[in-house]
Amino acid sequence: MVKSIIKVGHLIGIILGLGAATVLDLIVVRFLLAGKVRSEHVVLIEFMTKIVTGGLVILWISGLSYLFHYVMFDPSKLANQKVWAKIAIVVVLTINGYFIHSSVVPLIKRQVGRALFAGLPRRECALMLAFGTISATSWYVPLILGAMPHFNFVVPASGLLGAYAILLLLAIASTQGIVHAIKRNEASPDRQVSYDVLTRRIPATVVHVKFDAFGPAATTMRRAPQLRRAG
Repeated sequence: MVKSIIKVGHLIGIILGLGAATVLDLIVVRFLLAGKVRSEHVVLIEFMTKIVTGGLVILWISGLSYLFHYVMFDPSKLANQKVWAKIAIVVVLTINGYFIHSSVVPLIKRQVGRALFAGLPRRECALMLAFGTISATSWYVPLILGAMPHFNFVVPASGLLGAYAILLLLAIASTQGIVHAIKRNEASPDRQVSYDVLTRRIPATVVHVKFDAFGPAATTMRRAPQLRRAG
């Protein structure tokens, strides 16, 4: 009975965190495709981040309750490497959640009235997408692991975490490609070289030599005219 209650709480935590994180990612995708950040978007984002935090708290409570239950009633379950891999992933989610609250949400607030990445340095854009990607990926992985009981006592934690790390790196790399494309499009108008630079000339001296039947008769020197911008 107690274990069933813990399991229900664990599932509720995953559902809340995963659902809210997915909604946040969809909002960011909408910003990327079109539109500006509005104040109502910020309100929704703050609300969803609170739900994610609530789901994370429930996940910690239920996870620690699982460990306590195993220690007291079923110590053999502590040898299941999948348990420790899931705890490590929840630690990653917790650290990432801190940075989302302290860095990403304030950045989005600053962009109200503008496009999400307008005027932001490449580093801030990259971090914003990286934190969002880590959140989305890390919420899905515990759900997938929970649906794979055949991994219990078979796959070591190092193998599970290694696969998780590779998945994270691939996801983050894809977001960095998006940042590169966005910044390249922003910079394209600035690639035009100004007319003044193209038409600037260093003043030169031109030598004119007149010849007669016996050779050079006279030499004159004058400055070469500089090109001027029409109009």
